Amino acid sequence: MARIPEMLGSEYYRGFLSRQGQAFYDCINTQLLRKDYSGKTTFSISNPETSVSDCFLAYKALRDDHPEFFYLGFQTEFTRRGGIGTLEYPILYTPEIIDRIWQQVRKKICQIVRGSADLSMIERETLIYERIARSIAYTNNGDVRDHSIVGPVLLSTGVCEGKNALLLLCFRRIGIPCVKVYGRTKTDGWHCWTIAWINGIPVHCDVTWDGTEEGLVCFNYLNLSDNQISGDHYDFKCARIPVCTSEALSYYSHHGLCVHSYNDLKLRFKKDSQRSISPILIHFSYRPLSGDCLKEAQRVFSEERISGNHRLYYHPILKNLAVKKMS
Repeated sequence: MARIPEMLGSEYYRGFLSRQGQAFYDCINTQLLRKDYSGKTTFSISNPETSVSDCFLAYKALRDDHPEFFYLGFQTEFTRRGGIGTLEYPILYTPEIIDRIWQQVRKKICQIVRGSADLSMIERETLIYERIARSIAYTNNGDVRDHSIVGPVLLSTGVCEGKNALLLLCFRRIGIPCVKVYGRTKTDGWHCWTIAWINGIPVHCDVTWDGTEEGLVCFNYLNLSDNQISGDHYDFKCARIPVCTSEALSYYSHHGLCVHSYNDLKLRFKKDSQRSISPILIHFSYRPLSGDCLKEAQRVFSEERISGNHRLYYHPILKNLAVKKMS
C-alpha cells in the first residue's frame, strides 16, 4: 500500500529531498511560520557540490507542499559564500495584505467544509469536491492570483494550480491526506491535480476538469485509478507519485452507476426518470453494438418515450454520461 503522507500531505515532497535539501526546506518553512517576509533565507551548507540544486528543489517542494504560502513568487536567486548559502525569493504581497488574504482563506475554507463533520470520509470528500467544482470558474488570463489560492478565494476564479490549492487545504482541514501532482494533458500541456488517500487508498482527483459551463458537476474525475485517468492525463508516473490501482472508489463505481447491458440502461433511465432524478449519471461498462454510447442513450429515450427536454453530457474516454432535464 502506498505510504500515506505525514501531516496530511503538508510535508510529502520534503521526504524526497536530500538531507541538505530538507535542512534548507526547514529553514525557509520556519522563517515563514514566524511571519518573516524578508524574502531572504540563509543556511549552513554541508555539501557544496549539490547546494544549488538542493536549494532550488527545496523551494519547489515547499511551494508544492504548502499552498498556504500563496505569497511566494517563482523566481529565486541562490548565492554562496564559504559555508553559508542565501536564497532570495519574491514575496508578492505586503505583510498586512498577507494577513488580510489569509483571514479570507480561512473563512472560505470554513464555508466549503461546513456540514461535513458527521459524514464518512468519502462523503466529506465528495461534498468538498462538488462545492469547489461548482463555485470556482476556470480562467487563464495571466493574473498571478489565479495560480494560487488567492484567485479562488477572492475572485472565485483560478487555473488548475489555484483550484487545486483550495482543494488541498479543504481536504486537509477535514482530515483527508492529499498531495499535489504534476503531469501533462493534450489540451492544457502542463497540468496539476490531487492525489488523496480515502480510507488509506490513494486515488486521483482533478477538480479543475470537472463541471460544465452550466454549473453541472459530473464527478468524472473523482477518485480515479492510474489506468482510468491515463486516458487524458500523462507523464505523472514517477518514484515520488503513489501508484493508484483501485477503481472501486470512483464516483460511478462507488454509487453503483455502472450499466452492463442495454436492458440495464433502459431500466436505469426509466427508474431515475420516474423519480425525477436530475442529473442522471451513468457509466457504460459495456460496448454497444453500434459502438456509440451516446446514440445508445438516445435510442432509449426514443423507445421508452421519455418526455421532457434533456441535455446530454458524454465523456467519450471515461464513458460517463450525465443527463440533465432542462426546465
